[in-house]
Amino acid sequence: MICPDGGIGRRAGFKIQFPQGSEGSTPSPGTIFKLLVNTTIRRGRESDMPALRDIINHYITETVVTFEMVKMSLENRKTWFTQFTNDGRYQLMVAEVKDEVVGYAASLRFHQRPAYAPSVMTSIYLCPHHIGLGIGKRVYSALLDELKKVDEVHRAYGLVVLPNPGSEKLHEKLGFQVAGLLHEGGFKFGKYHDVRMYEHRLGK
Repeated sequence: MICPDGGIGRRAGFKIQFPQGSEGSTPSPGTIFKLLVNTTIRRGRESDMPALRDIINHYITETVVTFEMVKMSLENRKTWFTQFTNDGRYQLMVAEVKDEVVGYAASLRFHQRPAYAPSVMTSIYLCPHHIGLGIGKRVYSALLDELKKVDEVHRAYGLVVLPNPGSEKLHEKLGFQVAGLLHEGGFKFGKYHDVRMYEHRLGK
């Protein structure tokens, strides 16, 4: 889940920090093109875990886009990484710009009960200064394309803590449909938060 494109408070999002120009300015088409040309989407590796730990820890401590409450250790992320394969239900794709890992998208277990096995939960996180530049769409699309090939995956679900217009727009662009609303479904930073559930049918 990506942070909102607008600044709505330290613990609900932040303003985009564009790589060129003043904060909050609109990047030029040339800037975006250069970034996308230099962006590589690939499968995650264990060596990516320090970068992925730093990315998720920002969202844990500074925002409500994840309901995790405790910062992740490197050992935790290495254990987390062991669940992923190249052709199964649980996969990890990363975005890399000029040899720097700037974001990732993953499919994870949806629920412990065995009948939910054909469903996966998806998530996406980007470095704050790479939000709004089209990278999230590329890495998330790559994940969904891989899931479509997996016979054991029937549905993908994404949870978006509200308000989060950037993430809502991204899910809708990628073919997710609204599946429901968890009214005040989570409690973080001293208040309750609504959560919207999105469903992707993966062409199945």
